[in-house]
Amino acid sequence: MDSSTLKKAEFHDVRRILADYAATSLGKAMALNIGPSRNPEVIRHWLEQTTQMVAAIRDVGLPPFGGVTDISEALKRAHPGAGATGEDYAAIASTLEGAANVRAYLAGLGEQLEALHELAGGIGAFDGEIKAIRSIVAPDGTILDIASERLTELRRRIEELAQHIHDVIYGYLHKPEIARLLQNVTVTLHGDRYVLPVRSTNRGRLPGVVHRASNTGATVFVEPNESVELNNRLADLREDERREVRRLLNQLAIRISGRSEEIAATLHALAGADLLSAKAQYAYQNDMTCPEVHERGDLLLSQARHPLLLDQQFQQEKLGVDSEHRYPVVPINLRLGSDFDLLVITGSNTGGKTVALKTLALLVLMAQSGMHIPVQRGAKMPVFRDVFIDVGDEQSLQQSLSTFGAHIKRIRYILRKADSTSLVLLDELGAGTDPDEGGAIGQAVLDELRRIGCLGMVTTHLSVLKAYAYNHERVDNASVEFDTATLSPTYHLQIGMPGESHAITVARRLGMPRRVMNDAKRHHQAQGRQFRKAIQATNIVRESAEKARGEAHEAQLAAENQQEAYQAKLADLHRLQEEFETWLANLSELKAGDEVFVPSLGKSGKLVRLELHKQVAVVEAGSIQAEVPLRELMPDLGQVEIREKIASLRKQILDEARQTESARAEVRHMREELQRSLQMQRRRAQQFDAWLTAISRLKVGSEVPIARKPGKGKVVKVNLAGLRATILTDAGEIELSLQDLFPQTGPFVRRPARPKRPGKESKAKGPPPDRPIQRRSPESHAAKKNRNAVLATQPGQQVFVVPFNKRATLIRINEEKDQAVVQSGIFEMEIPISDLEPVRKYP
Repeated sequence: MDSSTLKKAEFHDVRRILADYAATSLGKAMALNIGPSRNPEVIRHWLEQTTQMVAAIRDVGLPPFGGVTDISEALKRAHPGAGATGEDYAAIASTLEGAANVRAYLAGLGEQLEALHELAGGIGAFDGEIKAIRSIVAPDGTILDIASERLTELRRRIEELAQHIHDVIYGYLHKPEIARLLQNVTVTLHGDRYVLPVRSTNRGRLPGVVHRASNTGATVFVEPNESVELNNRLADLREDERREVRRLLNQLAIRISGRSEEIAATLHALAGADLLSAKAQYAYQNDMTCPEVHERGDLLLSQARHPLLLDQQFQQEKLGVDSEHRYPVVPINLRLGSDFDLLVITGSNTGGKTVALKTLALLVLMAQSGMHIPVQRGAKMPVFRDVFIDVGDEQSLQQSLSTFGAHIKRIRYILRKADSTSLVLLDELGAGTDPDEGGAIGQAVLDELRRIGCLGMVTTHLSVLKAYAYNHERVDNASVEFDTATLSPTYHLQIGMPGESHAITVARRLGMPRRVMNDAKRHHQAQGRQFRKAIQATNIVRESAEKARGEAHEAQLAAENQQEAYQAKLADLHRLQEEFETWLANLSELKAGDEVFVPSLGKSGKLVRLELHKQVAVVEAGSIQAEVPLRELMPDLGQVEIREKIASLRKQILDEARQTESARAEVRHMREELQRSLQMQRRRAQQFDAWLTAISRLKVGSEVPIARKPGKGKVVKVNLAGLRATILTDAGEIELSLQDLFPQTGPFVRRPARPKRPGKESKAKGPPPDRPIQRRSPESHAAKKNRNAVLATQPGQQVFVVPFNKRATLIRINEEKDQAVVQSGIFEMEIPISDLEPVRKYP
């Protein structure tokens, strides 16, 4: 990727922000060097890893990187004779233990997070090495006394001898004839030897070795002869101790160096896992989503926000700046490659033209680096082989020749390197020279970009380039809005309409004489009257078209949200069906003495017997026996509530479907699936009723259908208590479970053909929508704003339950207890208000 683009788009600042989310120095270093890929498969894999890490952090928590440090230098020293210290091995052990924790975290995630399981496979297992280090080196890097039997013995002898020397030397202080010779009645150390401070005038009166004299010469430090030999023996013991420690560390060096390459590979894998965790946290903090990446095609970004402006806003929020005084982050909609390939952006100075270029550049670079981007869900973009940008500080009306020359040099380089897989972004095209000549150069550059076939955006103030977009295919205009009443830009980008610089309006507001401004206005109108008429004639049509496009996109997103809600309800239905089938299968396994729960009694009891002919069970609860309908033993699966909710959901889906044709097609599918699900549940209930009725009429000698070959037989014997029956068939008598009689499903019962969905394969469920991690303090402005939004939500509306990563229906709010009751599927639950978020237009 073009290095100048990375610098001009300020991608290094995005790297810095990303690095702040990393937990280790390894991850920080990797984040600061992250770069975009050109391989679509690699990019998709990176994005999928980020999406899955998002889900893992939300559901499980952050990966446990505690203890992991960069031990690269320690590994270099961990070779025989290379001088690794106990501190080096302590750091190695701590990092390897941290690696084991991270591996266990990744390997323990759900099966659906297979991309993270691959990361776990890259982290090696070093239990033996950890155990070897911990048996010799303490966590603080000191060598353990029990590291070896010899070291234990040496240190015991050193301790005893040191204590003996201590007793001897301090014994001198208690001898009056010695105390009179001393400058101070105290003991001091010279190196590791105890010495006494003797007055220089008494030198020679205390037999021993003089080690040194004081600076003034008044004192000499003498080691008495009695302790000299003891200290010599102590020095020998300590040298033996050092040799034993070196031997032990050398053993560790041999073991660690044998796996140094594997440990280095594990460090790289840990850095990658930490980088992935940082990407996920960064995405959550800024409500980012995963774009759809394809090798070729168009680019579509809705509600795109500049990452660095988002970070600036977040930093202001952390500092407690009021929302009224924060810099606004205005989202913009961008597209290329669908109805046009080149976009010419015009408008006032400081109106956001350059920001739009940098926003697009950064989002492309982030996506191709495997990062989620701050856009509305549904974004898509092709993979660009190169992104070229020419952005400079060109806000002055007077451009120097050197600046113009620098831009020409950069554009020449871009035109030479760009191809049909490139994205080209040029700021202030044609500026810095005579407007006529600059306009001619600008048109020639646009001609060349059209010939190359790349996607691109350019900004300009030149009217001739506005006209170029009207006169050439695959080129369109856009403008940044300007509020002439306040003389300030709104930063909104309007595709399809060229903008004005508003220089005359600004000059008038700033006090330019009226006569001068009238002349300027007259000259301006004379120069561009025909062009402005053409623009005004098309602006109305284009504005309507862009509005319709925006509404269609919003309708599509709404339909997708309804589809997600429907899928959740459908999953609830499938679960109900499974529970019903499980209960039906377990009915035949019930026997006397089994514990069953009786809802009408509100407690459990023991089954006495089943009377299937009456469709009741006799249950003993306490001291009483009661007949309980079999249906009451079936758990309450909430069929009525789920049907009501599905009916309500169907109405919402139908309302949304009227907005766009694509949504209507999706709704038809939803309705068909819904009806099939309801019919299946009703059919299951009818089958159960029919089976119970048939069983209650069962008589010896009757011919009954059975669920195995030959499909029918005659009843010989019935054991209702044991839920068994003996059936006579052509092959002889067989004993069957009652569940095998009167089959409601299987090859021996006629089943209606399952309707097929016309013309479309079933759509696979996608990953859960991205939601922001609740990283901010409950007292922060964002948390208070979210709480107020939840409190304003009406019962019956959808809310997002953050801990469970799913939507639910709000039932009621108890603000005093700081609790809300929500319903998801058939379940009602109490949730803290702080764990809820209102459903947003974009996640």
